[in-house]
Amino acid sequence: MPPAGTIRSLAPTAAVFAILAAAACGADAGEETALLRGDRAFAHGDYEEALAEYRLSMLRDNPGGEAEMRAAHAYAALDRIDEASSLYQRAVRGDSAYADQAISDLVAAAIRAQAGGDSYGMASAIEAAQSLRRGIVVEELALALARHYSETGQGARARPLYLRALGADPTDPEVVFETALAHVEIGDCESALLYLATFGELAPDRSSEANWHIGWCSYELFRERRSQGHVEEAVELLEAVIRHGEPRTHLPQAYFDRADLLSELGECAAAVEAYRAVATRFGGGHGALARRALDRMDSIRFGVGTEGGAGAC
Repeated sequence: MPPAGTIRSLAPTAAVFAILAAAACGADAGEETALLRGDRAFAHGDYEEALAEYRLSMLRDNPGGEAEMRAAHAYAALDRIDEASSLYQRAVRGDSAYADQAISDLVAAAIRAQAGGDSYGMASAIEAAQSLRRGIVVEELALALARHYSETGQGARARPLYLRALGADPTDPEVVFETALAHVEIGDCESALLYLATFGELAPDRSSEANWHIGWCSYELFRERRSQGHVEEAVELLEAVIRHGEPRTHLPQAYFDRADLLSELGECAAAVEAYRAVATRFGGGHGALARRALDRMDSIRFGVGTEGGAGAC
């Protein structure tokens, strides 16, 4: 038996069908079985007719795995993956030797689906193959599958496939960017920022596409680092939010939080300027925040104010 992960060619089954069909052509019509009629129809490309005969054989002749595999093969040829998968499962439970051919058929169906632009069919066929043998990966489909899972909100499934695709070509900026977004989707902002930085290096003319994601992840990590007491790192993350100017909805609070942290670090002059920036930049639409910033400035500079200074200042 081939090692795990090996996928046999479809050729053996096709050849067997052709031989059986040839034998059936010379058989007496009265002795001809539904299985042989199905083989002949399959050899002629009439998969619907073949399927009907194989199903008849399963009901009447009870040939076991032979008919189940043939019917499953016909279902796979018709891209009816759910029915194919169900029969392959039954056949393999009866005899594990059928697994290689079943996987080969399902992978072939996945490749056809991908070529036809049917990402759901592709994923369904690959998942059916993986249900027969865990860990099955088709390299040529890795990126297409990653994109399918990403587009359908399945970031956890997309991530390892993106990493595999990236391993094949680590200099493709599109794949690097999509890999970053897959990490954002699952909440791994630390890894996402590394990939986004690489994207900026590979495609500097497109770096603005990453600004929102860099800003969003930087702010998320700022919250985490601040709660852990890593104040200096938290300041650096806020400066990344401000530098990239995104997300715009976060900018007023990012400026204010940065001023607070500078005050905590005892950098009082820098904190005053940071609070002043809040009042200057966001005084119109964020009046309450601007007033708080001015109050903090007064606390630091003159020792007065309703809120009091933050930290060492």
